Amino acid sequence: MDLNPIFARLLSEGNSLRGIGRILGLTYYNTYKKFLWFKTLVIEHQKSLHFTAKEIQFDEMESIHHTKCKPLNLVVVLNEKYQLMSAKVAEMPAKGRLAEFSRKKYGIRKNEREQKIREAFSEVCNRLTTSPDLIKSDAHPTYRKLVSSFFPETRYEQFSRKKNKDKLRERMHEKLNKRKYDPIFVVNHKCAILRDRIKRLVRRNWCTTKKVENLQLHLDLFICLQSGLRV
Repeated sequence: MDLNPIFARLLSEGNSLRGIGRILGLTYYNTYKKFLWFKTLVIEHQKSLHFTAKEIQFDEMESIHHTKCKPLNLVVVLNEKYQLMSAKVAEMPAKGRLAEFSRKKYGIRKNEREQKIREAFSEVCNRLTTSPDLIKSDAHPTYRKLVSSFFPETRYEQFSRKKNKDKLRERMHEKLNKRKYDPIFVVNHKCAILRDRIKRLVRRNWCTTKKVENLQLHLDLFICLQSGLRV
């Protein structure tokens, strides 16, 4: 019985490596080696990845590298068909109350956010067969310069996020009227899917990323599987 298709499916349906090992009757060593083996298939499949897009949406989400003192930033870019075209993992320094403690314990961390956004945009440009008509994102002040450097002829729209206190006060699942227009729903929906289907990204769970490159491989594999990779 070929375990590779089952293994890949379990990886993209919210299971950890140890959990997959328990399901398939594999040791953790063999499970981990099989996960790393997918890198060869991913690299080969990425050479033939192509997308069409009339509209592009992008955003950033946060995760951790084993501890909250070592946060990670994820840049996700997708088209209007909910197809994830690129996802990049960036290191960044801790913020808020953990910032000083993080610097004392782990030293000064690099901030790779802008670099990884550029890498994601460059990758998307290489994979697009047609130029997009519109690009959407939230209202982060650094985005416009980056978008204009890669898509100078494309219309770009930014949308302000609600304040945190408004989010707490108006939780959508508790409101009677849930039909509220979200101009960047596509990217918000995909971020929620990634949180659910990639175990490393689930909030408040025991499964965390021990190596940044493994989270990147997991995201790349997720993109390839959605675009028809057969394992």
